[in-house]
Amino acid sequence: MTSGCSTEPLGCSCGVDFVHLRMHSEYSMHDGMVRVEDAVRAAREDMQCALALTDLNNVCGAVKFYKAAVRSGLKPIVGCHLLLRGAFGDTSSVLALARSGGGYRNMCRILTAAWSDAATCVEARVDMRWLAGSPRILKGIVVLSGALDGPIGRHIIAGNSSAARRSVDDWLTMTHGSFYLELQRCGHSGTEAYVHRALELSMYARVPVVATHPIQFMAPSDYPLHGVRCGMTAGALGAVATGMFTREQHFKSRESMSRIFRDIPSAISNTCAIARMCNLHMDIGRLRRPVFAGCSPCNEASALAGTLGSGIRVRMMDGRMPRRTGQRREYAARIREEYRIVAGMGFCGYFLIVADFVGWARARGIPVGTGRGSGAGSLMAYMLGITDIDPIEHGLLFERFLNPERVTMPDIDIDFCQECRDRVVQYVRRRYGNGSVAQITTFGTMAARAAVREAARAMGVSYTLADSIARLVPIRPGARVSIPNSLKEVRMLRSRYASEGDVRLLIDTASRMEGLVRNMAVHAGGVIISPADIQDLCPLYQQAGSIVPVSQLDKEDAESLGLVKFDFLGLTTLTILSMAARCVVGTGRAVSPHALCGPKCDSATFGLLQAADTVAVFQLEGIGMQEALRITVPDRLGDIIALISLYRPGPMHLVRSYCRRKQGVEAAGVVDERLMPLLGETYGIMVYQEQVMRIAQAMGGYTPGEADLLRRVMSRKQPMDMAAHRISFVNGAARLGIGGSSAVAVFEHMDKFASYGFNKSHAAAYATLSYQTAWLKARHPVEFMAANMSWSIGDYDRLRLLRIDCARRGVPLRAPDVNRPSYRFTPITFYGSEGHGYIVYGLGAVRCGGEAVVRDIARCREDRPFRSLYDFLARINSRIVKRSAVECLIKSGAFDCNQGCARATMLAALPAAMRERHEPTALLWRIQQPTSAACLVAPGAWRFAVQHEREALGYYFSIHPFSLCRGAARAIASMSIDAIRRRARTHATITMCGVALSMGARSGPEGHSAMVVIEDDTDLCPVYCATRYVAGPVLIRSPLVVTGRVYVSKDRERLSVTAMRLGGICPGAMLGRATVQGIYRIS
Repeated sequence: MTSGCSTEPLGCSCGVDFVHLRMHSEYSMHDGMVRVEDAVRAAREDMQCALALTDLNNVCGAVKFYKAAVRSGLKPIVGCHLLLRGAFGDTSSVLALARSGGGYRNMCRILTAAWSDAATCVEARVDMRWLAGSPRILKGIVVLSGALDGPIGRHIIAGNSSAARRSVDDWLTMTHGSFYLELQRCGHSGTEAYVHRALELSMYARVPVVATHPIQFMAPSDYPLHGVRCGMTAGALGAVATGMFTREQHFKSRESMSRIFRDIPSAISNTCAIARMCNLHMDIGRLRRPVFAGCSPCNEASALAGTLGSGIRVRMMDGRMPRRTGQRREYAARIREEYRIVAGMGFCGYFLIVADFVGWARARGIPVGTGRGSGAGSLMAYMLGITDIDPIEHGLLFERFLNPERVTMPDIDIDFCQECRDRVVQYVRRRYGNGSVAQITTFGTMAARAAVREAARAMGVSYTLADSIARLVPIRPGARVSIPNSLKEVRMLRSRYASEGDVRLLIDTASRMEGLVRNMAVHAGGVIISPADIQDLCPLYQQAGSIVPVSQLDKEDAESLGLVKFDFLGLTTLTILSMAARCVVGTGRAVSPHALCGPKCDSATFGLLQAADTVAVFQLEGIGMQEALRITVPDRLGDIIALISLYRPGPMHLVRSYCRRKQGVEAAGVVDERLMPLLGETYGIMVYQEQVMRIAQAMGGYTPGEADLLRRVMSRKQPMDMAAHRISFVNGAARLGIGGSSAVAVFEHMDKFASYGFNKSHAAAYATLSYQTAWLKARHPVEFMAANMSWSIGDYDRLRLLRIDCARRGVPLRAPDVNRPSYRFTPITFYGSEGHGYIVYGLGAVRCGGEAVVRDIARCREDRPFRSLYDFLARINSRIVKRSAVECLIKSGAFDCNQGCARATMLAALPAAMRERHEPTALLWRIQQPTSAACLVAPGAWRFAVQHEREALGYYFSIHPFSLCRGAARAIASMSIDAIRRRARTHATITMCGVALSMGARSGPEGHSAMVVIEDDTDLCPVYCATRYVAGPVLIRSPLVVTGRVYVSKDRERLSVTAMRLGGICPGAMLGRATVQGIYRIS
């Protein structure tokens, strides 16, 4: 940041000079709803010459505001609204405006201090004692007194003139005279009394006054919406009702402000005087590259060459380099070319930094991913150990990653084990300094459906109407559908908008709220490494639970300021792979390094993929993807790469075509035979962006860099650029002897598929990881499933799904056992076997109180096994392992191993046992006497036992109640819930059977509605009863038969049924008679 003096006079031709110095944008997430672009446009239309952005305790929107203002020819003034904490705990606020680069840097440090122990912007406070004790911290900053909410205003309203004068003197000293008394007239009570006394104080203390208008929204009609905005977040609830804001706080014109303060003209003119003082210049676009630790910028190229040579030798020793001389020449030529491009673009330090922290992680056994994104296309990254897939082997292109003809920062995304990601970031902080490393923030915005519901709340529209409109807005995975686009696409929404006035008003209102910033969070993986202190560029804040500070810049703003972002992403799959591999090694069996580092043609693995047995397999687990695997019958890694690329919105319809062509059922037709060598791996279908680039080079005469530019233009559908490239492609084809008609046909074919094209580098890296997880599941299922279940502790739906998969694969899952007190699931495999063994249930997955309880049980178990419940109670710490925890353990079956007594008996005796655990009474003595195993569940008590298991474990474990009537149920409804999810079509009428898990009811103006969740032994499904009445009770845990219309999402992940008939299965059906009784009519 630098400052420069403006040589042009600040003024306007109309003779009214005023500048807005106080404005909350949408980045004041609790009370602002001004979009930066709208404010800049309004200021220009009003012939204003400057504008200030002063968000609440943050400068999150400063870079966007600065860029928008400069583009519009408006002078940007960057400031912030600071909340203060007084010496006695009282709160007030002032306004700070940066005069220069130095002032902006000081403002960033003030904000960082304010956020040191805050979670939100309304909680951040600047401590007045700290401010007074930092004499130079306000240098370069203009401070406005805060009007009624400022410390001086509070004294004036309280009638304490002497305290007000002392406060003025203090602020004049702290700001070195750069201080103004702030006047406002926006409809608050007590305003005129404050203005009158503030003018008296101004004359007494010889302090100038300035007029401001606190802008919270753009137009008066936005006032009701602003009330909702304030009520959306805790801390601002009721702000409108208590009079904190008024209808006047919209963007006012210069003439309006001049009229309001016509009796105090100096207050108006002083706004321009302050604007002339503020000359902050942000170095937008200046690249701030970090320097590799222990290396000077001029030595980075030679250091990279040395590191690259070492990496090549390691790959050769590992056998990961080709042996034939011709192939090695190809590798050497590509490495030299990539090195030339990287060195020429000045990115040697970037590669060294990434290679350093990835190497540090690998050396400490921290699992690192094979690669992600376009970085997998770099052979240099492969040789440096940054990625772990060979780009030449997979046909990946370096220019897709780094294009010498389009200078942008390289972007290598690195996946780390979820548990160890923070360790790597901490290493980087130590290496480059705590002040130079920070995470990136990200902003959540209000989506279309949320905007409709929030607008309805503001307008008093019924929930039923709001929900019916919100549900008409389509949901597309990976894409955000706006309200205007929804009106174009959805006929029902368009019809209601045209015919119903209240719906039209609701949609128009929601459109104005859509897209507003709603919250700030930490970016999933983005970390900035700066060559200097990051506080020189932006404030920092601390996210709860994280030790790494977060910048108030998002990804785009960080790039605008030239900061370099590195992606440290946490991937749970790597954690699971690591856990499973450690378990395999722990049994004395070796895991082949190449099995977990690169694909092999393993028949068991591809057999598993062809059978679509892919529960818990990375990227291949979804029901839709399983169906794609079944029809494709993959037998090579290329098939997995293609499926990952095709199974997305857009090209998903090409999956069947790919399958038919692979099997020879459909001809692999192309528009020009010369395309076949380039599209052969995907049977003539254009799947990858790299294929577009290769076609441009082979048939259009493009250079690799030009081909990447064409790929970008085609994916973004830029008409003017497309027209220019069409001419270039045809001309280039002509130079290669290709006719004009053929060239046009090929170009149009590329244009048609380019928007669907996927980054093959990313797909290849993730397909490799998919293969690795499939290999472990095929070869070491016990360890693999145990690791997945351990990672899913607390997610009971996921545990239920994994338990079903274990049963399907024949992997026994033993009940919890207090004599095997492991928090995680423990795989037990038989020596010398592969895939044979069982899993002991982890006590952490029992609802018994968490890790502390398990640790205490494990501590007591170290001496000797627990012989009985009495022995257990006598040894554990009852302050940690409470009665509720013991009850859960009994219900889960954790005492079945050694007690030999019915669970119901133990539960009945537990209260007395807890009281008398140190006195071996006769009761306790009876508890520990062994009985036959058949008595563990008393006759007729199985229903209570399985229900107890569900309470303790979150799902039915040893036996599902539905299994007792499965035969009769299948006579009524042949398909299971899982089969319906996989095969049924939306709106089809189906019949399903299951056990009622829960029921909810709701009433509204349109009648009653109910939702019953039913479950069989394969899956569960919500059943909606849109009804005026339900005749008869629905008993929880009773077997039910439902006939109704089914809804299944396109990806088969969401399933629901709207019931037309709902009935119970007769108890006689337990014996096999297929009868339905007690019909609950739905109308």
